[in-house]
Amino acid sequence: MTFGAGKKIAQKNYAGLAIHDDFLYFIEIDENGETSRKASAALPEGCVVNGSIKNFLLLEDGFRAISNKIGRIRQPVTIGLPSGDTVIRRPLSFPRMSIEDIRSTIDLNFEEYFTSRADTIFDAVIIKTPVDSSDMDKVSVLAATTHKSLVDKILDIAKKTDIPAGAIEPVNFAMLRAVPEAREGLCIFANPHNIIATWEGHGIFFRMVNNLNNFQDVLNTIQFLGTQYRRAQVSTIVLADVDFQLTTDSGMTIINVKDPYYSAKGLALREGPENGLDLRPAEYVELERRRYSFNPNRLALWGLLAGFLMMSAGTIVYAFFTIHSLRESIEDMRYNVSSLTERRQTLERTNSQLEQRRRHIEKILDFLKGDIPILEILNALEVNMTNGIKYDNADFTIGPLGGVNVVVDGKARNDKEIITMTEGLKESGLFDSVMLPVSQKDQLQRKVFKLVLRLKDILAMRTGEAAHGK
Repeated sequence: MTFGAGKKIAQKNYAGLAIHDDFLYFIEIDENGETSRKASAALPEGCVVNGSIKNFLLLEDGFRAISNKIGRIRQPVTIGLPSGDTVIRRPLSFPRMSIEDIRSTIDLNFEEYFTSRADTIFDAVIIKTPVDSSDMDKVSVLAATTHKSLVDKILDIAKKTDIPAGAIEPVNFAMLRAVPEAREGLCIFANPHNIIATWEGHGIFFRMVNNLNNFQDVLNTIQFLGTQYRRAQVSTIVLADVDFQLTTDSGMTIINVKDPYYSAKGLALREGPENGLDLRPAEYVELERRRYSFNPNRLALWGLLAGFLMMSAGTIVYAFFTIHSLRESIEDMRYNVSSLTERRQTLERTNSQLEQRRRHIEKILDFLKGDIPILEILNALEVNMTNGIKYDNADFTIGPLGGVNVVVDGKARNDKEIITMTEGLKESGLFDSVMLPVSQKDQLQRKVFKLVLRLKDILAMRTGEAAHGK
């Protein structure tokens, strides 16, 4: 999902840009970790509040100020999101598999680990915890998520201010890389908005606080870790940007970080996808990978060669494709003519069949106009009607599939009388089908029904009977 966002193509330089509540910090380091350029820009009040970006217009002004101070930035810059705009899950346990498979598993079961999948983007990395050695068949995974719309705005601001965006990480995840002492044993890292526990440099616990100003929150975290990892003890406490001084006789090492660029440096130290999170959209990462993977000299050479071949063979190629296109057009026209001829013949046959059917139905209707067939049908209706049934009307219509239907509108006292009548009509021999009617009650609580009877071909029956009599 990620690529070496901190790496520069032409030179071995790396850069990071950290977003804090009141300042932006930018730093560029070389491959030996030495600072080559750095700059900071103050953020107006209301831009970032309690570790969460609130005003993107003010943030854009801060990015532009950094760009103006630094000048042209060639290498991709790893950008650190404030801790309030990201959610970092406590370590998850998975069967030993590749990180790609783990990401796919989290994606499929996203709401088991985080909240709604809408407008979110996430990434995950494999980490070490104090309990990993107890089960070699499992791995611990740290997963983080943020709003996709927020990341899109950050990337848009970076583009507008000529800052080439590399990976986007939670700043509280990246800052740990800047403290070498946090890479040994179980350590506590604290600044005004975060308390972080690390194991051998890997973040295993992230907690947001509001303006940390005393040791109690740190002590509570140490006690919590004691219940979670009984075999490991805190060996180091790192404090950054906090006012209180901490002393302890427990044997723990206390380190005070004075450099305000520690977060930006931690971002710059991200040298590859295996070392950190990347909260950019996958499609954006893929476009960046393609952008930095092609060889411009090779592309220019192929362009010149293609231009030469096109100029020397253009006429021949044009003529060939023109002739080929004309041949295809002729074949298409022939096919269309043949298809239209077949359709016309089919339509003529269908029309002839329909005409025959029409004449046949007209004969049936003419025959039904006589008294005898109508009397037979009406007699069948009268015979099968009980005393509680009466019909108001009987119409002869042509059915949707051909043939003649008799539509009877009537009333009955109950559904049983209607069913008895339909059974009798089925046995009368005059109808191919008798559709069981749907009835409803009128104001007098009588059943009002509409009965549809499909009439047999009486004309054919009479013709067949006449022939048999001869």
